[in-house]
Amino acid sequence: MQHGRQADLPRLVISNFEFAPADRARLADALGAGRLVRVQGRDALRDALITHPDCDVVCSFFPPSDTLTLAPNLRWLALPSAGADRVIREGLVQPGGPMVTTSSGIHAVPIGEFALSLMLMWVRHWPEMVDLQRAATWPSHEGREALAGHELSGSTLGIIGLGAIGRHIARLGRAFGMRIVATRRSASADQRDPDADTLVAPDHLGGLLAASDFVVVSVPATPETRHIIGADELRQMRRNAFFINISRGSTVDEAALIAALTDGTIAGAGLDVFETEPLPGDSPLWRLPNVIISPHVAGDTDQYSRRFTDLFLDNLARYRSGAPLRNVVDPARGY
Repeated sequence: MQHGRQADLPRLVISNFEFAPADRARLADALGAGRLVRVQGRDALRDALITHPDCDVVCSFFPPSDTLTLAPNLRWLALPSAGADRVIREGLVQPGGPMVTTSSGIHAVPIGEFALSLMLMWVRHWPEMVDLQRAATWPSHEGREALAGHELSGSTLGIIGLGAIGRHIARLGRAFGMRIVATRRSASADQRDPDADTLVAPDHLGGLLAASDFVVVSVPATPETRHIIGADELRQMRRNAFFINISRGSTVDEAALIAALTDGTIAGAGLDVFETEPLPGDSPLWRLPNVIISPHVAGDTDQYSRRFTDLFLDNLARYRSGAPLRNVVDPARGY
């Protein structure tokens, strides 16, 4: 399809993304009067699409599965999320259909910092110390010795997926003196990368796992990355290894991970994403003492609206001029 028709497009943008006030003002200035309909919630978004069938741009984390029917004039679906796996499953990404863009790249800073915070929490025993604080308990001499931390400096950080997020994690790891081993989908033999000491293709994942003290999964959710970490991969990791998933829950065989954490195949895990969300209350992960759990918030930050608005406005200018948009989803790749 064509990317743009004339400079006064889009006709109407409907969004239930929570833009900050300053960003709403920037967006209104760029669009012009009457071209932005803001609503709150999924039901309100659906009602707005029914009320405004002339809408040609939708901005939403979770557009209705029948968006293409509700918005017959839709030409661009802007996702504030980094991934597009859900809209692909629901058939909203189609050859010849509306353009679908993600916000890939805007999460690198917060998720990178989040991943490093998990590592620091683990090596410096912060979960145990928070428990002691809440109990108003000063540990014994032996207890304090048990809290002696490890150092990130000199350890090896394995990053599965050296995209925007993985690259920022690598740079932060380097700043802490860590050695970086990473995979990238497009890596070729003997290829070098300025942010990794060793760069390999995904079919060399076993070597990365065996060499790493910390393993971070940072790949999009696609059929190829489903259960990229399973029982065999976990057995290839070091027994002292700490595993981190800040990508998608589907990338890990959760049952195999629970078994590995229970029997000591790996030392621990920091998990922000899960195969089923919200994580069910009966999941053993809640009760494992070597697991740090967060409720899919690694990318959340007070700068989210600003960064997404920057990207949206840049793509808006491209859309109006007919230029290619950034982060257009390729249904064949899955992102």
